[in-house]
Amino acid sequence: MPPTPRTSRAKAEQRQKVEYELKCETDFEMTKRLDNMPREKDTFWVTDTAKPKCHLNGHALIRNPKTNKGLGFTFDERRILSIHGMLPASVRTIDQQVKCCQLIVASMTSALQRYAYIITLSQTNTKVFYRFLLSDIDLYMPMIDASSYPQLLDYHKMLHPIGRGLYITIKDMGHMHQVLSNWPIRHIRCLVVSNGASVQSLGDLGINQMPALTTVMHENVVFSGIHPDFCLCVMLDVGTNNEDLLKDKSYMGVRERRPPQELYDQFFEEFTLAVLRMYGSRALILCKDFESQYAKRQLEMYRERHCIVDVDFQCIAACALSAIIVCNNAVKRVLFSTNMILFYGADPTNVGMARLCIAFLKREGLNESSARERIWFCDAEGLIVIGRPNIPEELLEFANRREPIPTLVEAIQQLKPNVLVGGCSQANVFTPDVLRAMEQSAQQPIIFALSRPVSQAECTPEAAFAYTKGRCVFISGSKLPPLKYANKTYQPGYCSSHILLPGLTLGVMLAGLTTVPDETFCVAAERLSHMVWPNDLAMRNVFPPMKKIQCISLYMAEAVFTYAFRRGLATLWPRPENPLEYIKSMMYNSSYRLLTEEVYCMQDRRIATAESENYYQLNI
Repeated sequence: MPPTPRTSRAKAEQRQKVEYELKCETDFEMTKRLDNMPREKDTFWVTDTAKPKCHLNGHALIRNPKTNKGLGFTFDERRILSIHGMLPASVRTIDQQVKCCQLIVASMTSALQRYAYIITLSQTNTKVFYRFLLSDIDLYMPMIDASSYPQLLDYHKMLHPIGRGLYITIKDMGHMHQVLSNWPIRHIRCLVVSNGASVQSLGDLGINQMPALTTVMHENVVFSGIHPDFCLCVMLDVGTNNEDLLKDKSYMGVRERRPPQELYDQFFEEFTLAVLRMYGSRALILCKDFESQYAKRQLEMYRERHCIVDVDFQCIAACALSAIIVCNNAVKRVLFSTNMILFYGADPTNVGMARLCIAFLKREGLNESSARERIWFCDAEGLIVIGRPNIPEELLEFANRREPIPTLVEAIQQLKPNVLVGGCSQANVFTPDVLRAMEQSAQQPIIFALSRPVSQAECTPEAAFAYTKGRCVFISGSKLPPLKYANKTYQPGYCSSHILLPGLTLGVMLAGLTTVPDETFCVAAERLSHMVWPNDLAMRNVFPPMKKIQCISLYMAEAVFTYAFRRGLATLWPRPENPLEYIKSMMYNSSYRLLTEEVYCMQDRRIATAESENYYQLNI
């Protein structure tokens, strides 16, 4: 019999070896299957999404939110399209229509009223909807962010917006390509996908999470200028383990418990093949709010075959990585390898951030073992080291060689980290003793409390500043107001995918990437770190202001776009001479376009009298 491995790392390496061998056995069959799979017509590079004007019908235009102008139809358009008389006599510009919408929203008193009105606007006039959001991003975008208001997610079952996304159920196995082909738009470049199993701290919401997916789509359009016709929200309805939803007769999804892992893997495999067949390997799949074990597994299995990104596992992690780079640059121009980072908890963001930190350390020239010596994990049972029992499976890869340390305080005292990252959803687990230990461990400790909502955060910003004597940089997973300490005002950082994901998505799409390596997120994090304003740094805020999100997304897209060509990952040809101008030219324009062709005369002009001819020449 072969010797039994005695360490956790050896067990993990043996398990990975077995999985790799099984994968190798099926590689030939998988390659043959993909090569012989029928493919649809490649429409990835389509840029003009408008229908030919010869196919337009006035009554259909009014009913279609993508083409409806409301009072924006000119008199010529109304007569030619046979809709004259169906609208009031007034003709308004799109900015005048937006002004009316602003007045209506300002008169409303509740978040639910504003949300319902704005969502209804999106279903009646798409151009006005996005121009309205663009008119004041800071004010209006939070109004449609359903993930910030749990009651809005619950309201979805009454609102039920038709046509904003696609629902694929576990009952559709064997026919997913048919369901996916029912979406009327063929040139899809970005799919926002979820199964609703792990929505922040709200748990399993099933298909009630669809509004959160549409929020991500709207952010991509507003923040980075991605055309809405290129985006598709897909809810994978595999049931729910939420007892309240199973008993709720008004729940619109499959009222069954979630399937076992083997069946779910087959389901997701068929979905990825359907996407590959319909939209090709360059279509970006944005995974959001999956269970942590499924998120990690899907990313590892499909990232070589698909352009797939996990929002929680990679994008939030890259945003947190940029915060550390900013702190390093603010104190003094030090290398990233001087950081000692200690993670607490097995949250997907923690695991994703640790992987990105290792990739970033390798970019600075460190080898694998040296990079891992700067990354440590701890949980309720102590430091994650080789030989320790009861190590969570997702943390096995981060087990290092060292004597066991039973508590977090002792781990800080011995390892001397300058970065402490919390992601365990245990309120106030960073006790005063932990914070005091961090104050003694580093000149300017960096403390992340990423669990959401605020009630489940590892510590409060007030406690962090008080017990570190005001020397820390505090980053939260929730948006927090400024605080005062020692007669100075500080702004806790807000670590969220909102500031990084839209620009990253735009860069990946325009370059035509077929895979997104970890280095892409390192490039995005580094670029983000260079856009922080000095005024914000003075308040210990390590992220750029959201009021500049469109500019941030533009330069983020340029960084990813340039990196893709530098590494030979881009499929766009030929390479644009000016990437920034090319990206600007491909961004979504929310202005109205003329829906009718210009009417002109093909006959020669004849003027009946000499008097009329003289008048024509002088005045016309």
